[in-house]
Amino acid sequence: MKTFKMFLGIFLMILALTSCVVGPAGPVGPAGPEGNANVVSSTVEVGSNDWVYDANGSCWVLDLSWNEIDVDMVDYGAVLVYFENPNPSVLAWHQLPLTLYPSSLYSSTMETSYYDYGLSVFWTNSDLQQHENPCYLYGSNLTFKIVLIDATVYMDYQDTDFSNYETVKQLFNLQD
Repeated sequence: MKTFKMFLGIFLMILALTSCVVGPAGPVGPAGPEGNANVVSSTVEVGSNDWVYDANGSCWVLDLSWNEIDVDMVDYGAVLVYFENPNPSVLAWHQLPLTLYPSSLYSSTMETSYYDYGLSVFWTNSDLQQHENPCYLYGSNLTFKIVLIDATVYMDYQDTDFSNYETVKQLFNLQD
């Protein structure tokens, strides 16, 4: 009886496998947008809790982790950081470093430092005083655009003005 059940099971499996028929191939789907696998971008919105005041450095610090910033990117590629001015009359992306003039008494400079798997944004006031949190200055969260360009691609575009985000966006077909 066990032999009969085994042969019946094998027969049913063979029948199931041989009775399947593959139909004709379907139509090819539409082509996706052109892109560049060696250029990656991300938009990051940060709130007041993301900034930490460093009394030793006399600046506000924002630390962002991103695994795409690997050792090769740090050593050979380009890490571009842009700040979106939240002022409705000046909506635009500005590349860092950037100096702002929130007061007639002092200026504020944003600079970046990137390292393996992350980057930091430093907000330093020219009078080295602890003024309000950068988000409070604008009354909203702040938005940054980070663009990573692989070394092989970066070498091909040495004469490009990377300070203009719209140029970078068009050149590498970046999506917002």
